[in-house]
Amino acid sequence: MAGVSPMSRLFQRRQVWNILKLINKQSSFAAVRVSTPKACATLHGKCSKVQGQVQKDFRRHDSNCVKRTDVNFDDIISLLGSGSLQLIDVREPSELVQQGEFPTALNIPLSCLKETLQLKEEHFTEMFNTSKPRQHDEDIVFVGFGPIKSNTALEIAHKMGFKKARQYAGGFKEWMEKTAEGEI
Repeated sequence: MAGVSPMSRLFQRRQVWNILKLINKQSSFAAVRVSTPKACATLHGKCSKVQGQVQKDFRRHDSNCVKRTDVNFDDIISLLGSGSLQLIDVREPSELVQQGEFPTALNIPLSCLKETLQLKEEHFTEMFNTSKPRQHDEDIVFVGFGPIKSNTALEIAHKMGFKKARQYAGGFKEWMEKTAEGEI
């Protein structure tokens, strides 16, 4: 480590120590961004107990790694098959006409998502002919054409208390590509 000041090394050691403390607090999975003068990496730690000792499995990924709130194409297929998916398409109605509709998705445009999720149960059911998603539901997934609108919808939902909601970052674009390839 020639050329690195003692203060920089101390800072890096403290940063790694803080990461390890954070991972130990997490029961199953932690994603941590590390910034050092030399590198910026994402460390993922999966913690498990083997014979009373905590084992850590670290893998290095690039900055485009998948978040815990993302679902992929295979997840969507299995959730659709199980019938437990509350898929909410946040594209505008004009986009649905131009691009096509996602099967079984409820269309709530991003521009009115917050107001719609604040509706009372009976008003929501009257408008959409389905029950309103609950804050503790684990099967809520937002989708757009790509990741931009679904990520924004996810942020809105999380701020409103829908902490277990997720997004399909691949969006309708990936869905069309994969279904055209015959992956379902």
